[in-house]
Amino acid sequence: MASKKVDMLQGSLFKNILSFAIPFMLTAFIQHLYNAADVMVVGRYAGREALAGVGTTGSITNLIINFVLGFSVGISVTLGRAIGAKDTERIRKTVHTAISMSIICGAVVSVIGIVLAEPLLKLIDVPDNVMPQAKIYMQIIFAGKIPSLIYNFGAAILRANGETKKPMYIVLVSGVINVILNLIFVIGFSMKADGVALATVISQVFTAVAIIYMLVKRNDDIRLDLKKIRLHTEQLLDIIKIGLPSGLQSIVFSLSTVLVQSSINSFGDAVIAGSSAAANLGNFYNAGVNTFYQASVSFVSQNMGAKQYRRIDKIILWCLLDVVFVWVIEVAVTLFFGEALVALYAPDDPLAVEMGMVRMMSVNLFYGFLGYMNVMCGALRGMGRSTVALVSSVAGVCGIRILWILTVFKKIGTLSSLYLCFPLSWLGTAIFHTVMYLIERKRLLNNKECST
Repeated sequence: MASKKVDMLQGSLFKNILSFAIPFMLTAFIQHLYNAADVMVVGRYAGREALAGVGTTGSITNLIINFVLGFSVGISVTLGRAIGAKDTERIRKTVHTAISMSIICGAVVSVIGIVLAEPLLKLIDVPDNVMPQAKIYMQIIFAGKIPSLIYNFGAAILRANGETKKPMYIVLVSGVINVILNLIFVIGFSMKADGVALATVISQVFTAVAIIYMLVKRNDDIRLDLKKIRLHTEQLLDIIKIGLPSGLQSIVFSLSTVLVQSSINSFGDAVIAGSSAAANLGNFYNAGVNTFYQASVSFVSQNMGAKQYRRIDKIILWCLLDVVFVWVIEVAVTLFFGEALVALYAPDDPLAVEMGMVRMMSVNLFYGFLGYMNVMCGALRGMGRSTVALVSSVAGVCGIRILWILTVFKKIGTLSSLYLCFPLSWLGTAIFHTVMYLIERKRLLNNKECST
């Protein structure tokens, strides 16, 4: 099954990065519609407690899931280098190792999430009236993590090969399935958080089946043979070498977010509901700028494999320019349509909308800083310096966030002062990443193998 793919090694970077990024961005938007549909439906038809229950699980869910999804970065880099070097055997082994990992990791994560749901939610001081909805939502979501990871790891394989449209088509169909099932379960069957969680899991099963089908039907080096799914030691270690620091970084980010969420929860359910709505909108903002993180990882890793080191500067420059363009759009959306968008989640709760706008103006206005941070982080990972990116991120995000909460927020105590820890940590970490990249760039360009 032939497929048109983006050439990451030659041609116009402006055109090729956009060809890679736009389908990926649309895919991410549709994926975030899963949770957005969950939050909107429960906010409109199941009340504030169900809305808060769905929203407050995000920090804990991300703490566990993002660690595992770090391995998809390892897959992208390992496979991208093999493709850049045209190493057929290494390509095939990486593909089968990746799918095997998705099944194993999905099973482990499901057990952890189901068993530890209530203790983890108690750690972030979820209010008693919100706990039942939060617990059932989290347990059902985690029950579906095997198909979720099969899709995500399979999509990482296609993207490392320069293909971003097929994952988009899969997610588009599954998004429609998710929305329809949300309405059926919540309105038709009077379910609450459990209904929207079940809808999400069913739609994720579809994505897993579809991505496996696409990989099995191929006739090139990334074709999947179901009989050959197994872990290959060398490729597994390569994926872990890149992916583990990425996963650990995600844990660090999530832990600091958990600390923030715990502080948010202390303000009560109206603030939790408003923050959940604004944070859900923030997922779309993040998807817009994070697209270019994925582009920097994929383009840099393939050019590293082909030893085209001097091309990396141009890759980063174009990715950053694209981030600025998307950021300008996001700022305009926040200023002119922010309140109307938050109201979509809680149309009959003006206090929740007001609280949501506090987060919109303190966090959502500044996602360009996150885009800058992530592009530089992606470049380091694509260069194989995932551990460097981890250390820089821990020092930046965790250090700045925790220091801010323990000093400025503790003294001022307002919601907006709490939220400012997000943009400040993004900007500080971006500067750290830039310094580390310049050091690594100098080392590469001094290498005798550097191409001219």
